[in-house]
Amino acid sequence: MITLGLRSAAGEAPYHLGHGLLSEIPRLVTEAANPRRVFVVSDEIVAPLWGQGIAENLDAPLLALPAGEHHKRWPAVEEILRWLIGFGVERKDVLVAVGGGVVTDLVGFAASLALRGIAWVAVPTTLLGMVDAAIGGKTGIDLEAGKNLAGTFWHPRAVISDPAVLATLDERQVRAGLAEVVKAGLIAPGGLTHPLDVHLAEVAQRRREVPAELIAAAVRVKADIVACDEREAGPRAALNLGHTLGHALEAATGYRRFLHGEAVAWGLLESLLLAVQRGLVKSAAAQVWAQRIELLRPLPPLDDLTWTQLHPFVGRDKKRSGGKVGWVLPRCGGVVVGVDVSDAEAAAAFVRLAALPPGAPFVGLFQ
Repeated sequence: MITLGLRSAAGEAPYHLGHGLLSEIPRLVTEAANPRRVFVVSDEIVAPLWGQGIAENLDAPLLALPAGEHHKRWPAVEEILRWLIGFGVERKDVLVAVGGGVVTDLVGFAASLALRGIAWVAVPTTLLGMVDAAIGGKTGIDLEAGKNLAGTFWHPRAVISDPAVLATLDERQVRAGLAEVVKAGLIAPGGLTHPLDVHLAEVAQRRREVPAELIAAAVRVKADIVACDEREAGPRAALNLGHTLGHALEAATGYRRFLHGEAVAWGLLESLLLAVQRGLVKSAAAQVWAQRIELLRPLPPLDDLTWTQLHPFVGRDKKRSGGKVGWVLPRCGGVVVGVDVSDAEAAAAFVRLAALPPGAPFVGLFQ
């Protein structure tokens, strides 16, 4: 087992990573939160696979929510709260989230609201959940106006990740999670370039399981950044690389066409285009990253979308300041945050992405 420290103003919480950890959940939850009672929330897909067994091991009631990003809305939060209140929840009780990013965001948000805040533990069952959603304390829901526009900062008492659960994911879900790993590599290439180049192709094609080394490297990148800037006042904005376009793609298509990581993959390509145009990244370096993103295909198409459809969601990006959206762009050895990108620049880069012929290699965008 690998244990990493997730530092925040509330203290340090453990991130446990290792095969066989699901059987250790009762002990790990007790060590992290010493609960009076435990409540488990999952979704209708994950509950039969993992949620029911975990709830039985914890001797806890289980709530299974509808699955999918389009259900990450107020009604799901209210359902969790009504369920907890029906059981007479108290402040020494603990919520356990068993699922991917949607369940993690919903349960963390509900935990922050229940009785003005109860403890929660994340048990991510997707790669995206393990390397992104379960880390950093961001919880929330989507609104019609955009993604994650309502939420709180409420850190889990522990994260328990067992890579064995990833065997139940299909290739699309794995590739979507790998997009967040590639993003972490662009932000901090020193710690991730080697494991990416060793493992990315084989993992994306499901020729091997996701190695703990790759998960841990991505977790360290995010955990280190969050520890420096918990509330996203500055450096933490780096983690939004690829997300300005990515979130707009998700919102404009009703959260049904793109998995989060797929939208981020397109966002990373747009960010690379803008970075090359501004001289932040050389074309040769952008081609190398485009080849890595290529391994995440197929991605849902863009050819029927227009910038006119996306622009309102980009303009409402929750990271805007002073009426302007601060883009995050790659540069040599890292990223630069708060970049003022004009609407014309962003639109032109998107048009290039949308006009890419089906199957044409991404590297051609930078030649």
